[in-house]
Amino acid sequence: MLLAAPLLASSVALALALAPAHVAQAAAAGTSGVKQAVKVTKVEVVTLLKPGETVECNGTPVAMAFDGKVTATGPGTVRYHWTVNAGRARVSPGTFAFGVGTSTKVALQVVDMPAPKNAKAVTGYATLHLPDQKKSVRSEQVTFPCKK
Repeated sequence: MLLAAPLLASSVALALALAPAHVAQAAAAGTSGVKQAVKVTKVEVVTLLKPGETVECNGTPVAMAFDGKVTATGPGTVRYHWTVNAGRARVSPGTFAFGVGTSTKVALQVVDMPAPKNAKAVTGYATLHLPDQKKSVRSEQVTFPCKK
């Protein structure tokens, strides 16, 4: 029993002496690039209505729908917002949360485009902006003929 106490004390002292080394190694591993930052690899904006479809132009706005698709690799968050036509107002800001590996996230944006009475067509587009990645992608200009 008398022999066990010094052995136990020296084991505890050794464990305490090594603990800071393990903590330092763990901290160094976390900052050495083991943690991967999100990398956006593809951005596209798709119009959900088919160009050429006719719409009612009776003074009521026409809803146009767009999908913003963002593909990224690695964990992290990607901020986004939309703009409509040539406007600078930020619309529907949000974030995509990506996990490990490569995946694609989709954000639906529905926009009310003016459809004045007696107009011949309604046109519009939407732009998806990823400010942290300094990327912006615009949809095609979409034109919908008015029903007669």
